[in-house]
Amino acid sequence: MSTLLRVKLRRDLRASWSRFVLMVVAIAVSLTVFGGMLCAWAAIGRETGGAYLSTEPASATIVLDRGVTPERMASVLAAARTRPGVREATGRTQFEGAVEVGGTVLDIPLQVFVAAADDPMRMVRFDLGQRGRWPPSDGEILLGTDSLGLLGVAVGDSITVHGPDGPVRLRVAGTVYDPGLAPSPQEQRGRGYVSATAVALPFDQVKVQVTDPEGRARDRVVAVATDVGDWLRREQGLTVAEIQVPEPYAHPHQWQADVLLLSLMAGGAAALLLSTILVATMLNTLFTRQIPQLGIMKAIGARTGTVGRHYLVMISLVAAAATLSALAPAVWIGRTLLGTLLTTLGVRPVSLAAPWWAYVVILVAGLGLPPLMALPPLVRASRTTVRAAIDHHGAASEPGGLAVRLGRVPRLDRGLLMALRNTVRRPARFWLSTGLLAAAGAVFVAGMSLEAGVDAITREEAARRTWDVDVQLAAPAAREAAVEAARRVPGVTRAEGFGVMPVGVAGPRGFPVTWTYPDQGHGRITLTALPRGLTTFPKLLEGRALHPGESGAIVLSQTVRKKTVPDLVPGDDVRLFIEGRVTSWRVAGIVEERGGDNVYVTAEGLAAAQGRPQQVDRLRVQTGGHDERTRDTVAAAVRTALADAGIAVRSAASVSRAEAVGEGHMGPLLLVLLGIAVPLGVLGVIGLASTMSANVLDRTREFGIMHAIGARPRTVRRIVAAEGLLLAFAGCVAAVVPAVALTWLLGAGLGNLFMNVPVPFRISVPGAAIWVVLALLGAALATDAAATRASRLTVREALAHL
Repeated sequence: MSTLLRVKLRRDLRASWSRFVLMVVAIAVSLTVFGGMLCAWAAIGRETGGAYLSTEPASATIVLDRGVTPERMASVLAAARTRPGVREATGRTQFEGAVEVGGTVLDIPLQVFVAAADDPMRMVRFDLGQRGRWPPSDGEILLGTDSLGLLGVAVGDSITVHGPDGPVRLRVAGTVYDPGLAPSPQEQRGRGYVSATAVALPFDQVKVQVTDPEGRARDRVVAVATDVGDWLRREQGLTVAEIQVPEPYAHPHQWQADVLLLSLMAGGAAALLLSTILVATMLNTLFTRQIPQLGIMKAIGARTGTVGRHYLVMISLVAAAATLSALAPAVWIGRTLLGTLLTTLGVRPVSLAAPWWAYVVILVAGLGLPPLMALPPLVRASRTTVRAAIDHHGAASEPGGLAVRLGRVPRLDRGLLMALRNTVRRPARFWLSTGLLAAAGAVFVAGMSLEAGVDAITREEAARRTWDVDVQLAAPAAREAAVEAARRVPGVTRAEGFGVMPVGVAGPRGFPVTWTYPDQGHGRITLTALPRGLTTFPKLLEGRALHPGESGAIVLSQTVRKKTVPDLVPGDDVRLFIEGRVTSWRVAGIVEERGGDNVYVTAEGLAAAQGRPQQVDRLRVQTGGHDERTRDTVAAAVRTALADAGIAVRSAASVSRAEAVGEGHMGPLLLVLLGIAVPLGVLGVIGLASTMSANVLDRTREFGIMHAIGARPRTVRRIVAAEGLLLAFAGCVAAVVPAVALTWLLGAGLGNLFMNVPVPFRISVPGAAIWVVLALLGAALATDAAATRASRLTVREALAHL
């Protein structure tokens, strides 16, 4: 019997090769996506963690109110290393200023990190590679590798850096690879590294590493850093302005990559599960067709176990072919995606290879899941008795109630009615095909709708951004003098001055503890003093807005509340550290902001808290023309006018740079949906093709009768094609509610994850129209083979069909 079964296996594979090819493609496509995401996810934690830890990052940065000399800092650090829980400590400082290349001041600012020339670089270190050494000589600077292209310079060029003590001309002596920071192009700022001998600046940062394993818990880091800060205040006579404790040992953008990969992997797993269900359904159809053959096999002595093993071998061959077909593309996709994400994070991979267990999971899923899902129909088929095979008469053809009622409608096309009846004759097939198409359509439309929501954010921010040029001053200046100097520039229609500074919310022992990362951007809380007559303000969520000239009141963004005092409500009091001084404020309201941790007060309120006249360090300038050429011209003119008025400018640039930063953070959102929609769409088309092929086989005799009584081939073809189009249309209708729900869920989930607020709810009408067209075209292509076969079926073939 085993020899006969091997012959039958070969003949089954040859007779239904197209069906088996569809099975292999369905599993291979979904397994490729799942495997690729799994490989990337399994390796990205190793690469980012290894790269970030290679810098020996500080667990906490204690920012001093005033800097100290390198010699004083050295003695402070020696004593700090003996504090409980402190493993290592170092002193640093940093500043951000304008950079001049070839006599032109760039729109891109330069963030400069300063360390002592004799710093042993045991912590907060960076990789000098082959193009630099530490310390650089006097008059030299090292630039981040990804900053060279952003600034348009090369090693050996000279640049002018506008620092706190004025411009300094430095030669680019080499490059630095610093995986502890987000990439320069994404943040739209250059990164430079100099020794304290090149720029005579005091050190105002005490960076400490907390002893492991306690150092991996943020609460423990906060406790140790607070103890060190209290010690600095009591025994060293130093005033602590802020304690910065980011998420321990985590890259500032690593969570985004993790979420993206997990979302994509979940979509790939869903597609893999659906593909195995589809394959199980296709096999069930094949088993049903072979019921007469099963009866003959049982009649001549085949046992249930023998038949079951025969079909199990068939399924295993399909699974093996699909797994082998998917393995190489999955590895390639995983490595490509991993390389792209690591580039986004600014990390150079040591190896793009996934760990061994990822390949094992792919093999187990590919080889084990299809036989497991096909087990119920396989067991059912292998247990078919001779009596059951004799009683089998194929598919039932009784019309449903809807078809009967439609049949009574006068002048309704009989071919269309027959197509409708045949579409729903097998409910399981109908719902499988419709469900696959609906799932793909829902994800596709949700992705396009999410893009529409992101576009709405861009348009909303553009409408709210009524100014054209952002100007940052090197130091606070008198409000009237700075604003008036900018207003006198030709082409300027309006100028507003703001006071902007970092602040901290009072934490343990009265110290301001923030989530700020070393780049002083991610996790930083920024206070903005608003002028009278402000034209734009964020959306109010709770409480009220600030009254003009009001003192003692503050408005917080929802992200600041979430990170500092989650139960804070309007009317409560909050203490802020402003320039090292503790100030008390009454919360007036909570506003919604997409990204950024900001608090707002009036200019009069800040001046009263500081006890000095109003000052500004940020200007927003509105120009007569809103094109880039006008903006750049006015930015240069404003810089010159302020310099003539004795006001140093750090940077003056078009607002398009801020828009570029936003695009760098928003870009990954749509990748999730597109990566999931593609395999689901392929599965939907395969499911439709399988359904139509099975329907034609089930109705072979029916088509033979139609041909016998005079039906033309094109009539039969039209009926079958109409069935496919009706299935596609049903899938589009079924996708409406899931698409709306998925759009809302993704907008809320991903929006809160990436921007701290939900993405505006939008339904993309073009996206829905595109999907309808794609579904109908896919249905036409998927139905073509089945329709051709049905139209060419002869009466003799129909009579010979079992």
